[in-house]
Amino acid sequence: MQAITPQLVSLSRPALRRTLLRHYRRLSEASRRLRFMGGIKEEVLTQTANSASPNVMFGIKEDGAYRGILELHILEDGRAEIGLSVEDAYQGRGFGRALFQLGLSEAQARQVHSVDVHFSNANAAIQKLCLEMGGDMRVNGMDSMSRITL
Repeated sequence: MQAITPQLVSLSRPALRRTLLRHYRRLSEASRRLRFMGGIKEEVLTQTANSASPNVMFGIKEDGAYRGILELHILEDGRAEIGLSVEDAYQGRGFGRALFQLGLSEAQARQVHSVDVHFSNANAAIQKLCLEMGGDMRVNGMDSMSRITL
């Protein structure tokens, strides 16, 4: 089995946003619901990508494109948020876990004290990762949030 090696995505802001949009568009409707906590129309998907400003982005490139992407957004007061998505055909291979662990390590290296992850209750994979990393769970209707203290 080939090692999974996430890499820092170091692109200009416009190129980063184009990369995100291409990735988001390759997600199935089900994966989009899990990533964005609900159905998302094409124009909103485009707006989301075109306004993205993660402090750091990591990706796993396979077959010429980023198939898994983690966005780390550093907030005030030593907090951060993580957004994570893996294209359907690449799920179940450890991409999400590798990206998530790297994202938490990067947050800690940047003096972040806690990381929040917002997700749909239907997203069992991210819920499992958050619990394994010591995160607490807060449920609000169909959505959840986990705070991981670093």
